[in-house]
Amino acid sequence: MHIFASSTIALLLCLFASAEGNASSAATKPKLCDPNIKGPDLENLQKEAFADYVALWVTKRDVLTAYNRYVPGEYRQHSPFAQQDREFAIQVLSDAYAQDAMNITLQRIFSGQGFGMIHSKVDLKITKFTGTFSAVDYFRFRGTCVVEHWDILQQITGDETNPIAYF
Repeated sequence: MHIFASSTIALLLCLFASAEGNASSAATKPKLCDPNIKGPDLENLQKEAFADYVALWVTKRDVLTAYNRYVPGEYRQHSPFAQQDREFAIQVLSDAYAQDAMNITLQRIFSGQGFGMIHSKVDLKITKFTGTFSAVDYFRFRGTCVVEHWDILQQITGDETNPIAYF
């Protein structure tokens, strides 16, 4: 069982389509997050932002647009396998998707109280991390911007005692 924290996004991470292929979609981005937004509707705005962020980098595999729109500046990464900047996450995720080295199947998405969470099944084909994993990515917001990330991966071996383990 492998457990680690990163930016599934840095190690789950290790994977997204080439920056060149995503440059045109980044140029047409309809909105940017706002780190200073406050008010009674903030939680709803964060839910909308998180849903779009996840759709961009997981479903559409458009890492560059997701990061340009929702991770424009400050980004704290808690993975022991990742560097502390958003450019590292963008490169690793983009490369992983471009090399077809990562496939993410979303199980659950939740956001509230200034945080967002993704529970997913992740198939990785990366030298250090190859196999199928249950993953939880946890994000913190400032306004509607993602500013911090944790992730935990647990390898699925097929020998689990619990028939409903992980999902």
